[in-house]
Amino acid sequence: MNTRLKVIFGSIVFATVACQTAPEKPENTAPRYFGFNPENLDSSVHACENFFQFTAGGWLQNNPIPDTEARWGQFNMLAERNKEAIRGLLDSLVAIPNLKTGSQAQLVGDLYYSGMDSTARETAGVSPLMPYLNRVGTISAHSELLPFFAEMKFMGASAPFYVSVSPDRKNSNANALYIGQSGLGMPDRDYYLKSDSASVVIQEKYRTYMASLFELAGDVPEAASAKAEKIYALENRLAEEQMSRTLQRQPENTYNPYTVARFNKEVFDLTPYLSVLKLRTEDLIVTQPDYLKALSSILTETPIESWKDYLSFRFLSAHASKLSLAFEQADFDFNSKTLRGNKEMNPRWKRVQDAMGGLNEQIGYVYVDRYFPESSKQKISEMVENIRAVYRERIQDLDWMGEETKEKAIVKLNAFNYKIGYPDTWKDYSNLTISRASYFDNMMALGAYKTSENLAKFGKPVDKSEWFMGAHIVNAYYSPSYNEIVFPAGILQHPFFDPEADDALNYGAIGGVIGHEFTHGFDDQGSKYDANGNLENWWTTEDRSRFDALAGEIVAQYSAYEPLPGMNVNGELTLGENIADLGGLTLAYHAYVKSREGQPEVAPIDGFTDRQRVFLGWAQVWQSQATDEYLRNMVVTDPHSPPQYRVNGPTINIPEFYENFGCEAPKKTIAIW
Repeated sequence: MNTRLKVIFGSIVFATVACQTAPEKPENTAPRYFGFNPENLDSSVHACENFFQFTAGGWLQNNPIPDTEARWGQFNMLAERNKEAIRGLLDSLVAIPNLKTGSQAQLVGDLYYSGMDSTARETAGVSPLMPYLNRVGTISAHSELLPFFAEMKFMGASAPFYVSVSPDRKNSNANALYIGQSGLGMPDRDYYLKSDSASVVIQEKYRTYMASLFELAGDVPEAASAKAEKIYALENRLAEEQMSRTLQRQPENTYNPYTVARFNKEVFDLTPYLSVLKLRTEDLIVTQPDYLKALSSILTETPIESWKDYLSFRFLSAHASKLSLAFEQADFDFNSKTLRGNKEMNPRWKRVQDAMGGLNEQIGYVYVDRYFPESSKQKISEMVENIRAVYRERIQDLDWMGEETKEKAIVKLNAFNYKIGYPDTWKDYSNLTISRASYFDNMMALGAYKTSENLAKFGKPVDKSEWFMGAHIVNAYYSPSYNEIVFPAGILQHPFFDPEADDALNYGAIGGVIGHEFTHGFDDQGSKYDANGNLENWWTTEDRSRFDALAGEIVAQYSAYEPLPGMNVNGELTLGENIADLGGLTLAYHAYVKSREGQPEVAPIDGFTDRQRVFLGWAQVWQSQATDEYLRNMVVTDPHSPPQYRVNGPTINIPEFYENFGCEAPKKTIAIW
């Protein structure tokens, strides 16, 4: 699915609200404070000197990173509480025999049961995967590669390119077919292209990981190592041709309409691939043309035996976590321990739950039925509209934007849709077959089902009611093609939102998240989409130039941050999120102030005024720390800045921060929205 999302971190179609009984709180609830917990402070640092350290220093000391985690923060802690709640729900479903086939409860309960059946998984070993490895073994010519790449889409493994269906960026009501780069085993092209000592160590451990999977599948060590070297050489060549994440951020770089006839002539013949998928189309959108043109040569120049080794590894790597513990351990040792710095594997129940993302909507259904209070929807809706109103005023008051562009910006802002809590209509997966017999078979069936679901959208209108996050997820997102912001029930809890907390804290926390998602519609990417979600320029040339100049200042500010010695934040990669953080906190603050107009003055709590607590609410949700390995991975792959800069970066640009904390304001701050 290629819809670009901008994020913060049964047989019946259920047509109404899931909550039929009084919601309960997850048993493992965190302590709540009606202000900011003073134990989290570091009083040795002044708020004006380092607001992140001031607000999180005590928290950092009292909350070391668990050995099972690579990052630990308020996001993680809330997600863990949700997992514990969902575990209880899943355990209760497992205890019920013969659940109605195809119901939400049966699908999630039986998938969970099969994943937790360690005896069956250990007994099976690698055998469930052997039919797929044997299928690779039947390939004897280069002409068989493209049809097999298409087969792989239904087998849960990635090929050197992807094909998927999502809204046409220039016609948001129609679904289009996209094709683009894929196929690397490490997180990004930079992992192959860098030659510093840390990168060389990771590259060597990656080859060791590849060899270990082949050994577990039955190869002798020498043969396994030889295969790993050939695969690495092939992936390295693919990496050299891939478009960087920074270039991919700009939608115009990855929107290249082609006819299939032109693609077949200029790139490679896609007909065998489309035939297997039974897709008939004259047009497609190419996201990385240069890579695919280079791939055309790589396909034929690489020996077929190297391709077969590569494809075998794609299956081994994609499905290691679904097999026996030995495969899970190998997968953990590289993808978690080496790349992220986790010291220990999570218990099985967490690993299985994390792997059930294909049923996130069904998990969300059983979650909100038990835990989400309906009253939260109304409160969040009010905050959304308050923040929209403030955004409208701020656009009208901008001194760098002309009236023509302002008028169109307000049209787009007014057109924003928002979704809160959970879908109005739940997806019907009653024809998906899930049983308690085999975890591997269940996961393969689920993957194939999701692929078919995506491809079936081609040629049909876009369903604007669709959600792209489960209701239990601790996150939020903005979709430019839908021009909407979405807040799942999972995030509408302490510390992001607490109906018993003071409004200032809520505005700083969930209000900041709401403002963040609103601002994504006007960041360096989202601002290129119009009110209808189409990729179309609605700016005057002069206003776009002024916006780009301000964005350049944000790039320079964040590029100077150095989370690890010698490794700086990529200000261009993180630009959209940094603009959204600055806009989000600014909007949240002014929306809170506006909400207090004509109201009695609010008394301080723990020595902090209500306006100070707006900033404290924002800072509180970013209390977090991470391993060096995680940070290294984050700087290379993540469009978000590390948490300390999500606190310090915006606050140093907001005049009201200096005013409320008694700081001496700098001569210049950066203000976009």
